[in-house]
Amino acid sequence: MDPQVEALLQMMAAQAQASGAPQMWELPADVARANADVGFAAFNQPMPATVAIADRSIPGPAGQIPVKVFTPQGSGPFPLLVFLHGGGWVIGSPDTHAKLCAEFAEGAGVVVVSVHYRLAPEHPAPASLDDCVAAIRWAVEHAGELNADGSRFAVGGDSAGGNLTAASMLRLRDEGGPKARLQLLLYGAFTANNDLPSVIENGEGKILTRKAMEWFYNHYLSGGADPEDPYIAPIKGDLRGLPPARLIVGSLDPLLDDSKLFAKALEAAGVPATLSVYQDQPHVFLQLSAFLDAGKRGVAEGCDALREALK
Repeated sequence: MDPQVEALLQMMAAQAQASGAPQMWELPADVARANADVGFAAFNQPMPATVAIADRSIPGPAGQIPVKVFTPQGSGPFPLLVFLHGGGWVIGSPDTHAKLCAEFAEGAGVVVVSVHYRLAPEHPAPASLDDCVAAIRWAVEHAGELNADGSRFAVGGDSAGGNLTAASMLRLRDEGGPKARLQLLLYGAFTANNDLPSVIENGEGKILTRKAMEWFYNHYLSGGADPEDPYIAPIKGDLRGLPPARLIVGSLDPLLDDSKLFAKALEAAGVPATLSVYQDQPHVFLQLSAFLDAGKRGVAEGCDALREALK
């Protein structure tokens, strides 16, 4: 194993044991959410100093949607990235992913709009997807207000945010909405299948666990959504005509097979898809770039993909 990853996993295991706290899937969602906010704060340093960060609200299908806007130095207008954070549709926010979004803004020279979509179980599927689609439409239509160019936009996300990115691309295609130049899919969940070999092989002790995945899906689907619905499991859909995809995942991630299978499905549908598997890296390794050199390389690859697609 990568020595940096091994040291990080040992440190996280020791901290969990010392705290004596229950596992996430043993907690109410709101408590797990608050714990995650505290836990992620440690990964959000150091923040890129050159990026301006502003909070605002935009109209959504069920009221206002909070967003966090990251603007790089320079005159603009800049290309646009709409970012959909991970957290199993249950936890996470633009705050938990602030460093990653700032790194994309600085490294790719893009305005990033990070969306605080509604979370399950208080708001099960399709609430989060409805918010994400509305936010993408708003950001493209109002790009001028953000010193951005709505004709050059990408959508990206990690984990559940990768799922929401792919599902948003399906929804926007089906609704005749704007088409992104790139979907940036960071260790996303595309199959709704917790029995894949990588889930079983990597599903314990490597940050994301199989039990956590089951807990996330149970909350997300608690409103009766069908796991066979392509807007839940994008791999089940007709993928023709979707934007080109860059998929990034670590070999220790339970969602490794999700990325491999979705990349193949995209290619079979005629969608250009580039899959990068980072050896010995766990889930969320791009957010761990303060600790992992491979995380820094993953962020740089994402920035390069954005620059190339949005030039």
